[in-house]
Amino acid sequence: MKKILLSLLVIIISGILAACSNDTNSSQEVISNYPETIKQEIEELPEDFRKSLVVPSKLPESYSVINFSYTSEPMNDPTGNIINTTFIYEGENTGYHLVLNTMYGDADFANEKRGKTVTLDNGIKAKVIDEYAIRWVDENENHQELSFIVPDLNEAKVTKDDLVEVANSMK
Repeated sequence: MKKILLSLLVIIISGILAACSNDTNSSQEVISNYPETIKQEIEELPEDFRKSLVVPSKLPESYSVINFSYTSEPMNDPTGNIINTTFIYEGENTGYHLVLNTMYGDADFANEKRGKTVTLDNGIKAKVIDEYAIRWVDENENHQELSFIVPDLNEAKVTKDDLVEVANSMK
């Protein structure tokens, strides 16, 4: 009986140690499933920075990533100071795009006072702007903005609730 309990204790402690040493977050898992061209662009960035990238794990149906870009100082230097990253997602056969912009460092949004305030699942306050964009400052002081780009606003099939749901999936 003691051997069984000791074996069980070793298994539990090993599991805890393995979980604690695992540096993969849910965003890294999502990014690992992105197309190779996107992953290659991300892999140009320093490892510590890549680990800090946050992307949505839930997108509207039929959406997938189609582009990634960054802005740095000096310009186009992946080892320089990264100022902004942009992920573009596209809805299959919709012509709609979901754009995730993340600004790092000392940044502010224009028109910050406009919009309706909502509370995300993690307690952070966000602003919904014109029903097609949501902005917030995350726990790392990064400025996040998700916006839907739709060809015809009158036929838009996306809502403020869709934006909030996508924002809530970013962990």
